[in-house]
Amino acid sequence: MSIPFEASRSYVYQASRYELLPRLADMARAHGDEPFLLRGLSKKLLAETYTPEQLDIRIKKAKSDATEKMSTIFGFYIPFLAENLKVFENLGGGMFRNISLEEEIAEADAQATDVESTDAGIIYAYTFPSIVRPEGKFPIKVGLTTTGDADARVNQQCKTTCCFEYPVILGIWEVQRVAAVEDAVHSTLEARGGKRASPGTEWFDTSLAEIDQIVRFIQPAAIFSPRSQ
Repeated sequence: MSIPFEASRSYVYQASRYELLPRLADMARAHGDEPFLLRGLSKKLLAETYTPEQLDIRIKKAKSDATEKMSTIFGFYIPFLAENLKVFENLGGGMFRNISLEEEIAEADAQATDVESTDAGIIYAYTFPSIVRPEGKFPIKVGLTTTGDADARVNQQCKTTCCFEYPVILGIWEVQRVAAVEDAVHSTLEARGGKRASPGTEWFDTSLAEIDQIVRFIQPAAIFSPRSQ
């Protein structure tokens, strides 16, 4: 443990957040997507890390003369931080689950949809092989990701029964203020009559050349990387 041990609530918080939770995340990988009892993993890790005497030390509560064992305080902070820092998903009843890569990506991108955000990211354009046209316009999805991995984001979106074949990414643009750029591209395509009336969002009748032209007009410094077509 790199944080020097001391009998205090501050120590329990720091140790739980910065040293124990990362180790618990490693231990929980063995459970995959299956629920697990976090209390059981925590108890094992605490027994490996501290002596029984350390865990039995009693610490005075704030604004009270009552005391609690350090083990009890760890038992509060570990699940509290695990849920609030999104290390694990709290299923209730003491059961937790690992958060999948797909859920992490979706969460990161959901936080990036504020057009006032200054976050850099990637604008991507994808479609399906059977509807690609060598010339002219065809249905293309235009979205964003802040994770730097457009492939993972597209694959995460297409893991549903409505997708009849594997998607193909036509191109990606590395941009600043990614949410604002995406909003401007969507607004321009919609103003041109390209927005498709469909259950899926962000689909437009457009072309890779048209999207590239709009992105470069909005942000000349955008870095374009063409993909399959």
